[in-house]
Amino acid sequence: MTVFTCGQLSDVAHGLGGNLHFAHELPGELPVLDGEQHVQTLHDGLVLYLSHSRDLVDASSHNRLAPGITAAFLLHGEAEVSLPRQRLHFDARHSGQRAMLLNLTDADQFQRHWLSGRQETKICLSLTPDWLQRFAFSSQLRSDNLQRLSRSHWQHLAWQPSAETFQRAQQLLAQDADQPPLLQRLQRESFALDLASDILRSIDQPAEKRLDSHLQRRLLRLKDWLDSGEANHLSIAQMAKQLGTNPVDLQNGFRARNGITIAAYLRRQRLEQAYQAIRQQGLSIDDAANLAGYQHISSFSSAFKRQYGFPPSQARRG
Repeated sequence: MTVFTCGQLSDVAHGLGGNLHFAHELPGELPVLDGEQHVQTLHDGLVLYLSHSRDLVDASSHNRLAPGITAAFLLHGEAEVSLPRQRLHFDARHSGQRAMLLNLTDADQFQRHWLSGRQETKICLSLTPDWLQRFAFSSQLRSDNLQRLSRSHWQHLAWQPSAETFQRAQQLLAQDADQPPLLQRLQRESFALDLASDILRSIDQPAEKRLDSHLQRRLLRLKDWLDSGEANHLSIAQMAKQLGTNPVDLQNGFRARNGITIAAYLRRQRLEQAYQAIRQQGLSIDDAANLAGYQHISSFSSAFKRQYGFPPSQARRG
């Protein structure tokens, strides 16, 4: 955990394009937040924000929210914010409201209410206008309702993530920090694209469409790339660009066809390669971990055991 002072938190917000300031001026060196903050811009304006924090002060702050669609939900704890003409209290318990979905046509201010000792674990995804224009409006999830929403300032819609989304979010936050950076990045990108798809569906609830032949051919090529290792250093967005489609349809199509996300499939394939190398070639555990992309044997062994039910040291006898 990291303790952020008022000045440090303002600097972090500024670096992310925000403009955080407290309603009543606080000393710059005053500790105001204890926790972890992770922000990852995944591709051309799809921004994933993960946080686990505890307020250290009673206060109220203002910050700038970027234009586009923003969806946020709590996994644990409570939070309270004020939008124009609306104050929202979020509570992760089953009886409480725990999510929001809104659109801004221009950057604008919102207010956060702080309560010393209050904790929150939160996932936030921002879909900027550029991302929506490049990918959402060119995907199978485009809709008239999405077009109307994107033109409405401070449009706030009722939204509740699925149980599967909550489960995957928990897994994402609990990820082993020692796992391969490639898989970390792909897992976050994969989760963000699935969450973006859920958000777009909730706006209009369009009927499910068959995968067209154009996308089917690209999905077959992608599977070949993943099996051969040609896609090992590509993001999902880069895969989609090279295949002549968009990341939303590529992720949705791959999952519909194979019952697994692109990131999970790649992790499974790399572990399978390591397993076969241990069993058939007598590869050492160290070399097998490197082959699978893991820097630490402990992380490799944990992932291996989750997939096969026994540690890699027993693979030769399997």
